[in-house]
Amino acid sequence: MSEMIHNLMRNDLAVVGIVLTVMAICLIYRIIRGPHAVDRLAAADSVDVIIGVVMVIFGCYEDRSLYVDLGLITALLGFIETILISKYLEGKL
Repeated sequence: MSEMIHNLMRNDLAVVGIVLTVMAICLIYRIIRGPHAVDRLAAADSVDVIIGVVMVIFGCYEDRSLYVDLGLITALLGFIETILISKYLEGKL
């Protein structure tokens, strides 16, 4: 019984990972097309967060904690990147 639940959960994690990857690809279009630098920055920040979440989901899917750690580090570095670029666009850096 628990093996069946484990397999269903792995399938759900795979579907969520695929959906988030498709969303990230759609945001990459916004990064390329823009219309403004702020729109590009918001899309890039969203892609950073999605990549971190996908890495955490993949770590749960593969039962490896390394991917969870890397996903958290990716999200943290993406946040710092967003802060620095925002300061630069404001002219304060």
